[in-house]
Amino acid sequence: MLERTTCLLLLLAITAGCDDRRGTPEDAGPSDAAPSSEDASPPDAATPDAGPVACADALAERTVAIDPEGPDTQIHPVVRWDGEALWVVYVRPEPGGGDFDVWATRLGCDGAPRVAPFLVQESPEGNDIDPELVVSGDRVLVAWQTDDGTGGTDNLQIRYRVLDRDGAPVSGDRVLRTVRAGEPVTDNHMMPKLAVAPDGGFLVAGIRASDVGRFAVFVQPLDRDGALVGEALEPGPEAMITQSAPSIAVAADDAIWLAYDRAPDEGATEVWLWETTGAPALALEGLTGASGADLVAIDGGVYLAFAGETPAGNDLRLLQVGGAEAALVGVPRRTETAPRWAPAPDGRLGLAYFRQVRGFTMELLVAPVTAGDPPEAGEEQLVHDAAPAYQPALTHVEGDYWFASWAEGASPAFRLRGAFLRL
Repeated sequence: MLERTTCLLLLLAITAGCDDRRGTPEDAGPSDAAPSSEDASPPDAATPDAGPVACADALAERTVAIDPEGPDTQIHPVVRWDGEALWVVYVRPEPGGGDFDVWATRLGCDGAPRVAPFLVQESPEGNDIDPELVVSGDRVLVAWQTDDGTGGTDNLQIRYRVLDRDGAPVSGDRVLRTVRAGEPVTDNHMMPKLAVAPDGGFLVAGIRASDVGRFAVFVQPLDRDGALVGEALEPGPEAMITQSAPSIAVAADDAIWLAYDRAPDEGATEVWLWETTGAPALALEGLTGASGADLVAIDGGVYLAFAGETPAGNDLRLLQVGGAEAALVGVPRRTETAPRWAPAPDGRLGLAYFRQVRGFTMELLVAPVTAGDPPEAGEEQLVHDAAPAYQPALTHVEGDYWFASWAEGASPAFRLRGAFLRL
């Protein structure tokens, strides 16, 4: 069981159904119409002087297409609410197929495009996957992983670009070259995750090749223009240990937390936690294996979700960092994976996750979570019953509304969909 689960989680972390449209009412809402590249304005403005309808008046439970004019094989969505609209980043094939590129769009509260889908990269060469997105004020940072095709020990890179709220570039593409002990690390960097830094800049978490022959997690601060701020922070590489699958959150007291998979060459993978001024530690005792963690921070604390296994089975664990016990989410003897948190400003939490149906076919579920020790998951909603095992995405919009995104369809005809949900 653990070996199969670990392989599945590795697929979700590194690589990146049927179109039954059963998720919510008002399916095929406004943004199922093809967006116009000439006019990305929302259709809810009655006149040029009227301005857009308030978000609360436009919100309704509906399912929408993310990129209806784009090619098939749209996967790896990440969604963020910027205070006015929804950002979605994802990958789709380069023209003619083959490698992937990173694309983005900005949607209004009615699901219609405010900014039509556009290519993020300045230089689209290479195979670009696993995009990430974070919003800080009027700046949007998009990061992704690139294989430049050269092989060797430096072909895998984390690249990134800073945009404004309209999608206009603030910077060109940059390759993240972190520094350790005064020396640039020129070997492979992978698995980017992003957060807003306490000073309003950015934090990039990832993994990089270490001098002990394995990968080690790191956190690199950037300023608002994307320039490096000092050396990368790290818990430290370990001999014969692979650190991978990082997740990052910044607490209300500005403490920076990192969760990651810690896999020895021999033995079970575990989830570890590290606060950047302290020492790393095992997230939860008593498990035979654990992996695929996601972190979130609210005023009430920092929360962790991950897949943990015991002899009784594999379930999602929800844990307040520093808390006494974990809560279980899931159905006994079923496999739940790929948890994704989304916080609301008032301290509420949403959680999206997969439940295995068969092979790499998943049910996508979303549930409200009440913060506490332990946190408590509410009634789950089935969003889609046959999604492929590419990561889901979730963000809070306004009030009781949240927005989830996923890939659906039969390979290779995956299409990205999104749903406005009430929790």
